[in-house]
Amino acid sequence: MKFNFFRELSLRQRLIATSIACLMVPTLVMLYNTSSFSQQIIREQALNSASQSLRIVQYQIHGIIEEMVEVSNRVQFNDELKSLLQLPDDPLVTLSVTAQLEQMASARPDIRLTLLMRDGRYYSNYSFYEFDPSSFRQQPWFQKLSGLSPFDTLYLGVQPNYLTIQAEKDPFVIMTARSLTDYSSAPFAYLIVSRTENTVSGIIDNLSEDIFLLDQNQRILSHRDEDYIGQDFGSLMSTSTDVSPGIIHLAGENQIYVSMPVQYAEWSLVSLVPYEQLTDKVNRIYRSGLLLQILFAAGFLLFLAYLLRKFTKPIKILGDIALKVESGDLQIRSNVRSGDEVGRLGRSFDHMLDRISEMLEQVKLEQELKRQAELAMLQVQINPHFLFNVLSSIRLKLLMKGDDENAELVGSLSSLLRTTLSSQQEFVPLLTEIDITRQYMDLMNFSLRHQIESTVETNADLHLETVPRFILQPIIENCYKHGFSRRGGRISIRVEKTEETLRITIEDNGVGMNAQTLSRVNDTLKLSKRQIMERRDQIDGFAAGIGLTNVYNRLKLIYGDQFQMNMDSEYQKGTTVVFIFPTSITEGNQHV
Repeated sequence: MKFNFFRELSLRQRLIATSIACLMVPTLVMLYNTSSFSQQIIREQALNSASQSLRIVQYQIHGIIEEMVEVSNRVQFNDELKSLLQLPDDPLVTLSVTAQLEQMASARPDIRLTLLMRDGRYYSNYSFYEFDPSSFRQQPWFQKLSGLSPFDTLYLGVQPNYLTIQAEKDPFVIMTARSLTDYSSAPFAYLIVSRTENTVSGIIDNLSEDIFLLDQNQRILSHRDEDYIGQDFGSLMSTSTDVSPGIIHLAGENQIYVSMPVQYAEWSLVSLVPYEQLTDKVNRIYRSGLLLQILFAAGFLLFLAYLLRKFTKPIKILGDIALKVESGDLQIRSNVRSGDEVGRLGRSFDHMLDRISEMLEQVKLEQELKRQAELAMLQVQINPHFLFNVLSSIRLKLLMKGDDENAELVGSLSSLLRTTLSSQQEFVPLLTEIDITRQYMDLMNFSLRHQIESTVETNADLHLETVPRFILQPIIENCYKHGFSRRGGRISIRVEKTEETLRITIEDNGVGMNAQTLSRVNDTLKLSKRQIMERRDQIDGFAAGIGLTNVYNRLKLIYGDQFQMNMDSEYQKGTTVVFIFPTSITEGNQHV
């Protein structure tokens, strides 16, 4: 409905409407881009700030985990401790092992170490009254320790604090576990290292960003709010994202999402920053700019409407001329001339009308040529059935008298005439064209005193290739008429196919022609399709279908520039004619 309304508008109204659209659309796009770029800048700044803060947290958490790994390495590579663990159970041994563990963890008071021996013994740097270390053997993860490679660490993530006294203040601990192996790589003990979760959450408590420490399953290991610990991070978001940095929806508002990996474990750090509060100022600036742009556009449109009324007058003239042309007046011209685009349009419009008139004349010319060709074909058809019956009777009488040679000649003459007068096909198989040519040469040899030898070289695969009818006979006729009028000789026909073209070569060793005659003949073989139609009155014998020039003209009209005809001759040595044309023709040229 809206489109039909637009079509009913005048050209001037359309131009005004289009001008408004062309003005408003770029303005709106510019405002949108300005807002988008501003928001993008704020977003990038927020991302950079969040990333920088997260890198600091990442570095500190790396330090915490490194300290736990370092303590594990000290225990595993302490030869004195290994020697003590190989001794039988004894209070002095227990005291020495405990002292070693306390010494190794002395730098970080929140680190707790537990050694579980394969023979059931256990040691730690904390009191057994708070927790029984043998309870670790009942945990689901404990069975995984036996399958660990030497020096590998199992990161258990966050676990409830197993020390009851500390659990009230620090309800969660971060734990790792490792197998201690001997020289045969067989585990003889298991080391469990834990550290309070507050060590990590204390780092992120004072930051403005909301930071989460996640394990490989997106379970929250540490956060400033202890209620989040142990929950699935994905359940806090309405949509999930794998892109960092990115925008996610959380707690009813959009958040800037930044994620970084944590070393040693497949853990990650996630930072969330509120997004809407950062873009509120940009939105206010955007609305103010939009109002100013609308006021400016309104004033500009008033001035534009005045200019359009002045500039569209030549276009209105062209529209009136187009209506007269539509009614059938092709002789009228707009005569709109100026140095601008409208002037060029007027000149192009008038030139188009000139070209249309020329094309109409060309179509009339082609129709006239076709009509003349059809009329000529009708003139040469003189009741062929009567003639064929008479020739058949003569041949029959000759056969009855035993004159097989003359009967064969009469049969060839009858076949040639039947093909010439009766067939209305414009295209025939190559084999049919060659048979017609052979029959013609047999008849000519009969009528001449000097015998002419003929050879045909062609591949049997080419016999069904389609060619225009009667393209070889006129050339052979020229050979007999001009090349062998006073002597015998030889004529050879050779057919070759290269890719999508057919090449026919006709060669004789007759009298040939001198350079001047050859040049004059070749000049007639250089005309274009358009020149042939324009010079139809000068083309002798075109409609009757005879002559070298006629063969060239016919093939040129059929194939256009795809057809080539070359002629070469040398006096007293012979003449060679070569046809090159495609094996298929385009639609529209089949009936020329």
